[in-house]
Amino acid sequence: MFEVNGVYANRRGRYTVLAVNPPKMKVRYDDGTVADLKIDLQERIWENIAVEFQAQEASRQARAARRRPASNENSYFIKVISVLTTDEMAFPGWTEQVVLEPQPHQDVKVKFGDRLIFYAIESRTFFAVATITGELKKANPKKYFYNLDMKKAGFFAIDIDASVDDLNKGAEVEFIELETQPKFKNLRLEAETYLEINEDDFELLAELLTEVVEDDDDEDDDIDEVVDEDTFIEDSID
Repeated sequence: MFEVNGVYANRRGRYTVLAVNPPKMKVRYDDGTVADLKIDLQERIWENIAVEFQAQEASRQARAARRRPASNENSYFIKVISVLTTDEMAFPGWTEQVVLEPQPHQDVKVKFGDRLIFYAIESRTFFAVATITGELKKANPKKYFYNLDMKKAGFFAIDIDASVDDLNKGAEVEFIELETQPKFKNLRLEAETYLEINEDDFELLAELLTEVVEDDDDEDDDIDEVVDEDTFIEDSID
């Protein structure tokens, strides 16, 4: 699998194969460090990393495709929600991936294909990007844990494109200026409100959230890398 002068990687970083002498091979990392690594262990690590690279690239391509203007008929909204505690992603419809239709007093219409940016009142953060993927369907609100005084309400299915795992890690409203909602940070907002924005504002918020999510994933990878560093040191000693 490994070839001399081939470039590969493990959790420690990229390396070039200098020599292959089973069951080990001599490699040089990009920082100049030379080490002897077990071939069978590095094969498994490289296969896992290659799969991760492919998944990340597919995810990037999918995000780019979603962000291209698919149709002038698509609309963009900030979806305002309220939570009991900012430490948990617990609010009606989230786990089931549905959103409540706008109520009559809002004078707003959403439909299949529209894009949403979720905003939490308590944490004052934008925390998710979603796409409406289904037509309006009526259901008992209690099915999705909505406390509404009605037997039936309208709901849209959504696909969550990107989301933080902690509301406090979202994009903070204080550092964001929106062209279509310039006074947003000062508004007295109500839960389940939809505020329409233009595509540029949507792209700005979506990009900020994507960066936040990827930074959070990088922190998780750093933790994994520490574990692999221990394996690397052990291999070098052997």
